[in-house]
Amino acid sequence: MAVFNDGETVHETLHVHPSKLECGECREKIKDQYFLKAIGKYWHEDCLVCDLCQCRLGEVGCHVLVKLGRKLCKRDYLRLFGPTGLCNSCQQPIAAYEMAMKITPQVQYHLECFKCAECEKNFCVGDKFYNLESNIFCETDYIVALSKFGGEH
Repeated sequence: MAVFNDGETVHETLHVHPSKLECGECREKIKDQYFLKAIGKYWHEDCLVCDLCQCRLGEVGCHVLVKLGRKLCKRDYLRLFGPTGLCNSCQQPIAAYEMAMKITPQVQYHLECFKCAECEKNFCVGDKFYNLESNIFCETDYIVALSKFGGEH
């Protein structure tokens, strides 16, 4: 701990007198016991928020991502700037922030589209599925489909 002339203490790694801390958002002095440091500035916990959805970026597990001068949470960053792909079933885009089932880097499905091509049963965690001629089958329907497509794959 470093001690300043007026008796206030501050952790040595801060290198700033506590009375000089100014919030990067509201520009008011930070007098709170807890504050954040991000993007080279100090912040009140309630002031460091995503510029789009206003979620608090100081929460555990949150990331502060900056693009085009905007502070963004991971979800909004991916929604705006993340890669997308097409669902092999419905041919609609899969947004980067959406949960998806990826069979190969080129073959992916929305979770609601990931179902047997024959009986349309949705797969659950742990269910076996088979990819045949760019179609997904449950175990039962895969055996029938093999005979249609002519042999083992």
